[in-house]
Amino acid sequence: MMLGFGTIIIIMIITSTYILLELNTVSNEAKITLSSNVQVVDLAKQLYAILQDENGYAQKYLISRDETYFSLFVATSRRFDQYLGSLLKAQSDEVERSLSRNMRQAHESFFASMQSERDSQKLDYNPVRDNLRSDSLKTLSRSIDHLINSNRVSIGNAMSRIEATTKRSAKVALLLIVGTLLAAISAALIITRTITSPIDDLIQGTEQIARGKFEEVRVSSNDEIALLAHAVNDMSVKVKNINKHRTQIMQQISHELQTPLQVMLSTYDILKSQSSGPLNDEQIRMLDTIRGGIKKLASFSKQYLDLAKIDSGMMKYYMEWTDLLQIIEPIIEDAKLIAVRKNITVELAALDTPKVMVDAKKISIVVSNLLGNAIKYTRNDGKVRVKLGPCTMGACVEIQDSGIGINPEELPNIFKRFYQADNTGGIRSGGIGVGLALVKAFTEGHSGKIYAQSTIDGGSTFTVELPVSPEEFQGPAIPEFTQE
Repeated sequence: MMLGFGTIIIIMIITSTYILLELNTVSNEAKITLSSNVQVVDLAKQLYAILQDENGYAQKYLISRDETYFSLFVATSRRFDQYLGSLLKAQSDEVERSLSRNMRQAHESFFASMQSERDSQKLDYNPVRDNLRSDSLKTLSRSIDHLINSNRVSIGNAMSRIEATTKRSAKVALLLIVGTLLAAISAALIITRTITSPIDDLIQGTEQIARGKFEEVRVSSNDEIALLAHAVNDMSVKVKNINKHRTQIMQQISHELQTPLQVMLSTYDILKSQSSGPLNDEQIRMLDTIRGGIKKLASFSKQYLDLAKIDSGMMKYYMEWTDLLQIIEPIIEDAKLIAVRKNITVELAALDTPKVMVDAKKISIVVSNLLGNAIKYTRNDGKVRVKLGPCTMGACVEIQDSGIGINPEELPNIFKRFYQADNTGGIRSGGIGVGLALVKAFTEGHSGKIYAQSTIDGGSTFTVELPVSPEEFQGPAIPEFTQE
């Protein structure tokens, strides 16, 4: 995580440094252009104007020999020297400075020729001095023009360089910004993955623990999430030990219950056989009640032991390829013997269904419980229909009855242990609310799913979907009972 943040910061520093360097280059170019070349051009233009004035005064003096014009010529000549000195200071290029020094020599030659003309007493035309003045003026004019043109070219080149540098800086800055953005996104994805991946592992691990599989949770992290995973593993070990201890206690209780229950059943058989004397009808009825209570206790102890095994992850599944029809048909035949007492019709509709890998004994318990509930909560002369067929997951068993139904608001709770719906119609279940919880646990133990649809007095439909070959055989723990 720190590496990702560090990479983003380094990229941003490099980007900012490059942009600042390029902006500094542009600033220096502009500074040189404004402080040197522009100043040189301005001084050269002023020198050209002063030279024109100086030559005008010289011509007027040569024609009139008026000392006033010569005085103006001298003053103008001094101004020229001053501006030429400023020009030399403003120039940084040695070639231009050499040209300015040549201009100074030409100007001195021009001034000297005028001074010589003034000192001479002859008023006649002197071609030598005149040619000297003319050459000096031409040299000065050409030099000034050259300075102006060369500096204008320099200004143009500088502006072109500034423009090119600006465009290049903009392009590079854009590329760096895009690169930084992509790097930031990549780093963010990596950081997010670094954070979420161990969290996903932790979530999956805790889900497995909730399903009763107490395997060690491993996360690819060395930060606080690893500490959390360590704490979860410690908790998992403790829960596993508690559940194991509870299961052992339940096994012991179940074993201890079975012995006196068997003794009572044996006593019942002896009494019922009337070997010790005849029994009246009332005594026989009371013995049957005792037998029913004994069977109920035995069934409850076995079911609750199964729940404890599921919670502790000790429930074993013996999987084999099975044709569900071979499991369902005997269960239906047995159910018909019970249904006939209430004149309930039990039908089977079977389509071609793929074989599935299941624990046949546990699937038998699932179908038996659902079919038994359907008969129990269906009034006399009702109808129960069992459908077997293929589905998207694999195989589907649907048990539909015309019974009293369940309030739709209670459907989310019917698979909780010890939960019993508020049935209507005066039918008492006589159960303890464990059967459907066991059905859900065994179904999900096969990586399948179960759901119900029902309306009051409109019957109920329970659907069990089983995969052809489940990825895992241990189902989730059954939700704990909550007081409604």
